[in-house]
Amino acid sequence: MTIKSSTLIALCATLSLGTAWAQSEQPAAQELPAQSAATPAASIDDTKIEKFADAYTEVQTIQQKAVSEMQATADPAESERIQATAETDMVAAVENSGLDVDEFNQIVTSMSTDETVRARVAAKLQERQGGG
Repeated sequence: MTIKSSTLIALCATLSLGTAWAQSEQPAAQELPAQSAATPAASIDDTKIEKFADAYTEVQTIQQKAVSEMQATADPAESERIQATAETDMVAAVENSGLDVDEFNQIVTSMSTDETVRARVAAKLQERQGGG
C-alpha cells in the first residue's frame, strides 16, 4: 500500500498544479506529443468519471489540510505523522469513492494525454464547485 499511496501522493501533487485548468475552463495549451492514452476516453464511463471527481475532491481537501498542518509545525516527527495520516486518508477516500488507487491513477494518466478525458473531469469538478 505504501507504493500505491506514494503514487497517489505524487499524482495529487500533479493534480494540485493542474487545478487551474479545471477552474479556468480553458483548453490546455501544452505541447504534448500526440499519443493515445493508456485508457481511451471512450473506455472511461461516466460512472468512473463521477467516482473520480468525488475522490479527487476529497483527496484535494485532505491534501490541503495536511499542507496547512505541516506548515504550522516545526517538529519533523509531527510532519511525518501528518503526511502518513494524509496518505492513508487519501487512499481511503479513493477507495470509498468506489475506485481503487490503480483506477484513480489510470484516469490521471489519461487526463494528461487525452483532452476529452480532461474536459469530462473538469466538467464534473465544475459541477461540484457549483459552477456547472
